[in-house]
Amino acid sequence: MLPTVSKADGVYLYDTEGTAYLDGCSGAINVNLGHTVPEVTERMHRQIDEVCFTYRTQFRSPALEELTAHLTRLAPGDLNQVQFCNSGSEGIETALRLATLYHATAYRPFQCVVLTEEPSYHGMTAGALAASGHPLRRTNLTPLLTNQTSVARVRPSQGALRADAQDWEAAIKEIGPHRIGAVVIEPVGGASSGAVPTDPRTLVRLRELADEHGFLLIADEVMTGLGRTGRWFGCDHAGITPDVMVLGKGLSAGFMPVAAVLVSDRIAGAFDAPLGSVLFGHTMAGAPLAAATSAAVLDYLEREDVPARAARTGARLQERLAELAGRHRLLTDVRGAGLQLALGVQSDPDRFPGTSLDLVESARAEGLLLYPAGVTPVTESVMVAPPLTIADGEVDDLLARLERAVERTEQAPPGPSAPQLLALSH
Repeated sequence: MLPTVSKADGVYLYDTEGTAYLDGCSGAINVNLGHTVPEVTERMHRQIDEVCFTYRTQFRSPALEELTAHLTRLAPGDLNQVQFCNSGSEGIETALRLATLYHATAYRPFQCVVLTEEPSYHGMTAGALAASGHPLRRTNLTPLLTNQTSVARVRPSQGALRADAQDWEAAIKEIGPHRIGAVVIEPVGGASSGAVPTDPRTLVRLRELADEHGFLLIADEVMTGLGRTGRWFGCDHAGITPDVMVLGKGLSAGFMPVAAVLVSDRIAGAFDAPLGSVLFGHTMAGAPLAAATSAAVLDYLEREDVPARAARTGARLQERLAELAGRHRLLTDVRGAGLQLALGVQSDPDRFPGTSLDLVESARAEGLLLYPAGVTPVTESVMVAPPLTIADGEVDDLLARLERAVERTEQAPPGPSAPQLLALSH
């Protein structure tokens, strides 16, 4: 049975029994500034006392205008058009709708195939899940995922963790570039792959291919955006600007449900009407309380130069995790960028003690929260992705708890792996 949370402060949460848990995975890799940040909660209180909700067709909102201006200033290239949603899944759904409408408006209705990667994860709504390279989460849901016929996936070469430029080019050639409406990619993998980065050369080549063949390049930055990888955006590691960028988790740092879809001026200019009237929206999208919260988060991120801090702390943590992996046969490697990191876990219970889920449970027993990752034996891992504001002493505490958890796992009889548990849950 799960413990009952009582309170939280910084990188620690406390249950009703008084046990402290170090948040080594930022909730669901979204509590990027830690818990109960006064600069954010004070802004939320002010907004609550003014107005929490207005409908987007009835009023403009100073908080939403501030947030929009801040996002477009931070974003690369000409990503100057912003549509707001309530979650990353909704954001991906909106991006897919945009790609479909974009080609239909240009009288290319058959340029509708969405090409994604396996493994990948883009959300739980029907379109986003259908586009995800996550077979276990699609199990028994095929009748609901009606756009399956227009989704294709590229898979890495044997033994590789992510598809490279050659893999993508081969898939595009096989499908026919004239049929591809959009490519959706995670610049740094999330829990599906265990934080494996896309080679920057692959992102550069996809940008070239999108320009050459006219499909949209959609960057799923729900997890990577706004400092998590040590840059403002995951695409910054390759120096490219996608046509569409989807932001989510880090936008409000876990304080409110909110997401944003940033669209290039070139793509938005293909429509005769404003994007909001073309794409529609959701009741709570862009509400003043969520907007003010996110604006406060962006102010904090920029004022404290949090992306650069994440890069420094991430480099130190990655080095220490590699040393840990070298001492324990349960662990295979360290993956990721910035503070979006993962530890590879041996996936053969007949040869190695423990699995990724065993390690997550052992960590909880040691007062450390980790996130299980990987959808195949080669990607099985645990995410180690603490808040971007974690202090050096807290990193030491995380590593001490993690080592005890690894030792506990190696001494215990193995349970089901993360892929096995996901399969059983469906």
